[in-house]
Parts: sequence; structure tokens; C-alpha cells
Amino acid sequence: MIRRTSLVRGGLSLATAFAVSSVAAAGGDPFECGDPEAGSCLEDTGTPACSDALCCNLVCESDLFCCEVVWDASCADFALTLCGGDSGCGDPASGGCDVPNGTPGCDDLDCCTAVCNADPYCCDTAWDSLCAAASVTVCFDGPAPENDLCADATDLGTGDSITAFSTLGAINDGPDLPAECESFGEVTIRGDIWFTWTASTDEIVLISTCNDADFDTRLALWTGDCDNLVFVACNDDGLGCEGFTSQMISPVTAGTTYYIQLGGFNPPAAGTGNLTVCEGDACLAGCVDSCAKSDVIETEFCGEDTNGGCNDPSGGNASQPINVGDSVCGNMWASGGLRDTDWFDFTLDAVSNASVTIDANVSAVVLFISQECPDPSIVIGDVTECGGAVTACLPAGDYYVFVGPNGFDGIPCGSGPLNLYRFTLDAEPVESVPGDVCDDAIDLGSFSGDVAVDTNCTGTDGADLPISCDSYGSVTIYGDLFYRWTVPTDGDWSVSTCNQADFDTRLAAFDSCAGSLVACNDDGVGCANYSSLMSLPGLTAGTELIIQIGAWEAGVQGTATMTIAEGSGGPEVPENDECEGATPIVDGSVVVSTLGATDSGQVLPAECADFGNDQIYGDVWFTYQPACAGNVTMSFCVANDSTFDTKMAIYKGDCNGEIIACNDDTCGLISEVSFATDCESVYYVRIGSYGINTTGTATLDVSCTGDDCGSDGCSADFNDDGMVDGADYGFILAAWGPCTGSCPEDLNGDDVVDGADVGQLLIQWGECSTP
Repeated sequence: MIRRTSLVRGGLSLATAFAVSSVAAAGGDPFECGDPEAGSCLEDTGTPACSDALCCNLVCESDLFCCEVVWDASCADFALTLCGGDSGCGDPASGGCDVPNGTPGCDDLDCCTAVCNADPYCCDTAWDSLCAAASVTVCFDGPAPENDLCADATDLGTGDSITAFSTLGAINDGPDLPAECESFGEVTIRGDIWFTWTASTDEIVLISTCNDADFDTRLALWTGDCDNLVFVACNDDGLGCEGFTSQMISPVTAGTTYYIQLGGFNPPAAGTGNLTVCEGDACLAGCVDSCAKSDVIETEFCGEDTNGGCNDPSGGNASQPINVGDSVCGNMWASGGLRDTDWFDFTLDAVSNASVTIDANVSAVVLFISQECPDPSIVIGDVTECGGAVTACLPAGDYYVFVGPNGFDGIPCGSGPLNLYRFTLDAEPVESVPGDVCDDAIDLGSFSGDVAVDTNCTGTDGADLPISCDSYGSVTIYGDLFYRWTVPTDGDWSVSTCNQADFDTRLAAFDSCAGSLVACNDDGVGCANYSSLMSLPGLTAGTELIIQIGAWEAGVQGTATMTIAEGSGGPEVPENDECEGATPIVDGSVVVSTLGATDSGQVLPAECADFGNDQIYGDVWFTYQPACAGNVTMSFCVANDSTFDTKMAIYKGDCNGEIIACNDDTCGLISEVSFATDCESVYYVRIGSYGINTTGTATLDVSCTGDDCGSDGCSADFNDDGMVDGADYGFILAAWGPCTGSCPEDLNGDDVVDGADVGQLLIQWGECSTP
């Protein structure tokens, strides 16, 4: 809706605008919100205000024009959005604000308005768990914290402490942070509270909400006084701190009193937690506190950039040479959105199992990288903690060991042991891998069945594939193995890693090592995690082929089962792959599998197109006949065991019915929906993935709260005898055709009793049972 900046709109003269603003009720007074004569809030009334007081007040809070001048079509559209027609902000029928009520809006007008201003989905579509969570902070109406203002800071004394806190109801009291504290464009700590603390040593202080707050926190440290604060340190997201919680480290001076500012990153980030203050270098002690005499010492000092490798801004790829067997002692830092990356170069003379074992007091990234800046073909590693190791089987060649903090803030230079790390580089030569080159292809003979594949320690030997095999700009199979296979019988064959690989596989077949391409595949249809399915139609018995298997991405290694079989191969398509085969579900838990599922292709409306994606890929379908009239929550977050990025939508009545709820991400990349139900309707549940070629399994929890529908949830048990059977079918035949008045036989709620309702009756056929 376009906001109005003037009461005079295009096409209206000033006189006309004033004339409109003087429209009055029969008694001569202007209409007010709730006046029955003002007209429906969902229509262009031609008068100021409308007849529903709650909806009227909500709209006019955002747009005074609608109450002071005229309730026009724009006001009516806004009312439909905010009030949802049958329910909305302030409507008792909408349900509570602190629970996912399944309707647009909630029953508290002010709270609903505040939440929907921040997240329109809550009023446009449904009040889900995210809306309910936001209401806890946005709608807090208690007193402000006692230490809301710097002048009222809570004194923590000296030494170590753990203090419970709440920022609910706090205002912004502190100054903007300096530019070095900028985080995602923000230099303000929102809704802050204040503490004072006095140092007793000349060492460091660690101040933390890390993994100990229920919202996105932010910290700053100051000296001086509230009227003249002097900046010392800051932190937004601490290294290894979940939920965007914070950890701040700073040198301190004995006898100095410091101000600690604690708040949120951005509204509505507020909540509760514990503030930990730990004084002294011992707070940072972990698995490493000093270098050993035998260590190779990093030559780059903290804050310098002399071993940036492929990140070297000069383009010289500067690095520090080391040897296999060396133990290296170095330093790293992360502050103000930047981090140190250290690159150490070494050489392997033969194929080797290489490992880096690292001791660090913070979460660190450790990688093996081939010396091919700026586009290395091998990048293997992981995030690791104290005593962690990264291993890889590497071909002979020149490599870097990369070490850096796993974040961009929280450990500035001067953070003592947090800046320190030690690692040891080891490598053991291995014998050549059978099948690593095509001339040494593994002979399978005349074979059908499963082959165990392990691409660890393999190089990239095959030539680039023809352009017809291009996949996302790549025509190379990396880290490949070769097999020589003889076709057992005439006919169609397939080679597959579909749903049988722990890495992104790629397949090709040739008539000889240097011969012509026969077939290729990167991502098989219905194959999870970018596994592959290659079809080989019309083969002749006795024909010899070369099968090449490897990875789509450079540096990726792993294991797979490669299946060679007659026919087209591939995963079995689920029975509920299409809406027509939807599987009934009831309240409780059900394991959902989308393995082998194809795309239904139905386009979602804009409000369901998160991140611009208006599809649900690899989807399966279910029907749900509610056991209560109220609110249903369907959630993958309860079990939280999903193996893929879920997405779901709920259709009312039939496969192409109105979408009444949808969700992509509620808890991480996992979905949850809540929606209002009635006893007469059937709901179609579409579940799949946000991404293409991504399938898996997950446990769906279904729960309904509200008035019992009776007959133990069997809406098709019209004679209430505890059975859905032929007698109930007779009720449908008697009511066949358009509904007039109450039609319990209209099971799908489309105002017609027809074959679709027979289908719903058949779904419930048999003895009724309580879910």
C-alpha cells in the first residue's frame, strides 16, 4: 500500500478534499470507528471510518486518512490485509498472540499491529511460531529494566561474575559505536542495558553472552562517564557462539571502572540471558598457551599480512614454507568484520594420506589447498576445535595449509592465548589407487550389481567432457576412477549412484579410453544430494565400455555404491508422488520420505515464494482430515531430524484449492505451519524441498487443538455408528449436487457434494479410531 504524504490526492482539488472530509452521519457528527452506519471495513464506504471498531482502529493507526477523510478502496484493501476479513488484529476469533494460532493476526490489537508492522506475513497469511516468538519481545508491556539507562548501571564490583539479565522493555541509551564495530551496516546497540565493573589486574577481561542468551546480542565496553564515554572494545557475534550471541575480550587496567553496554543487534532483538565476566589471562587458557622450542614459528606478526597466499592483495601469493613433520606455532585474529588467514606451503612427492592436527583455543578453519591461485582444483578441510584434525588423501604436488579463525570478529590482536594456535603436518605415502587412470581401469567383466566406490586419493585423469555434458558451467569429472565393463545382454542398462553416495557424483561412459562419449549424467532425477543416474539404452551384449565416476567439484572425495542394472534404473517413485495419490495422515508423528519424488510443478503465490523461489521441489502429498475444529500445527521442528531443506504448503479442499498456509524455514532450514481447521474440510499437505535435486527423510509432528469434531475424527461417519461404510455412502448419494444450508456430506468444503467427496469418504473407510 502506498503511504499518503498529503490529504490532497492527484485529481482532487483542495476544495474537493475538504468537502470529502466533512461527510457526516445523519445526526451531523463525523462517523467514528465502530459506528454501524459507517459501512463495512472491507468496502469503499465513501465516509470516514468503518463499522468494525477493532479493524478500523488498526488501519487508522497506520493511515489516518481513512478515519479523518474517507474510507476508500485503499483503506478497504489495507483492512483486508490487516484484519483478514473473518479475523485479524484484535479479533478474539484470531487466537492468542503468544501461540501459533493459524489465522492471520491475533487477538491483541496493539501487539498484533506491532508484530505485523515488522513481519507482514503474520497478518497477510498466518500467525505462525515466528510471529508468536516475536510477540514476546515486541509486545512486552512490563516495566523497563532498572539498568536501562547508563546513569542507572548495575555495579558488578570486581573479579568474576555471572549475572542474569533482561533487556525486555529497554530503550536505546548509548552512543553509536565507532566504524570498526560496524556489523551488517549497523553501529547502534538496540534496547540496551548497562553495567559497571572495576578491573583488579592489568591483564584481560572476557565479557560474554556466548550460548547463554535467547536473542541476537551485542556488547560494548567503555570508560569515562555516561556523559563522556570513551570506547574500548565491542563484539556482535562471538566465535563459536550460537544464535548470534556475543563474546568480547579486551586488555584492562587495574583500578579502572568500565561501563558494559549490552543490547540487541536490531529490533526486535531483545530477551533474557546471563552475562559472564571473567578477569585475567587464565580465562583464555585452553589447549594451548605457548609455543614449544621445537616449533616452526610463524613469521607474520599479529595485524600484518605477509602470508596471505591466494588472498594476498599484491597477487604475489605470499606464503611461509614448511615441511611434512613440522609443528608450527602461529597467531590469528578476527576483528571488525576482518580476519587473518595464514598460508603455509609444502610439497608432496607421492600420493599421500595427509593430516593437520591443530590445537587452538577458538574455532578454526583448516584447509588443504592446491597451489593454483586464484582457482585451486583441490580445497579440502573443515572447521575444527582444540585437538581437531583434517585429513585428506592428496596426489603428488604443491599445496598450502590454510589456517584462520572461524569468524570475523571477537579476537583482536592482544587477546592472549586466543590468538595462538599450533598444528602438526603429517603425510604417509600410499600405493597408487587402482583405476585412478583410464589405462589402469578396473575390469568388471560381464557384470550387473553393486560396486563399492571410494574416490579418496584419486587424481583427475579424464579429459573434459563434450559441451553436451555441461552442468552448471562444468565439463570436468574431478577425482575420478575408471571401470571397464562388458555388457551382459542386449537391451537398456543404467549406471547409478542415486541416493547411494556421500558426495556430489558425476558419471560418464565411453567406448574406449580415448574414444567417443556414449552417455553422461551429473544429477539424476529424484536422486538426493546431487547423486547420479546414467541411462545406457539399446546396448549390445559383449560391447565393452569405460565407465568414469568422480565428483562435480574439485577437491571433493567420498564413497558411493555404483549400481549397474538392466532397465532405466533410478529410485522408486513414492506412491504419493502426485496429489492424486495423496496418503492420509492423522495427529501424531509420521516419517516423511521424498526419496525418488518428482516435481509437481504447481506455482506458489508470492507470499510463499521465499528468497524468490515459488516452487516446492521433489514433493510428496498427504491428506489431513482434522479431528478438531481449531488450530493445527504441522512441524518438522519437533523431531528436528530432517536430512534435507524442507518446504511445505497446505491446500484446502483439493489439490488446486486455496493455499491457506506455507513455510520454508522456521527452525534453521526446517519447516512448520499452523492453520485454522473446521470439521467439514479436508486439507492437502504438500511437502518437498527448497532446492532442486534435494530429497530426504524427516519426521512430521501433527497436532490439533480445539473443539472435538466427534466420531473420533471421522467426518464421513454421518450416522455416528463408529464406522465409515456403505450406509454413509448413502448419505452422500442423498445429498448429491449443490449444497443448500448445512452440508456435512460436502467433505472437501467446495459447496458441492460430488465425486471428490466420495474420494474423501473412501480415505476414511473402515472403523473410526482416535488418532
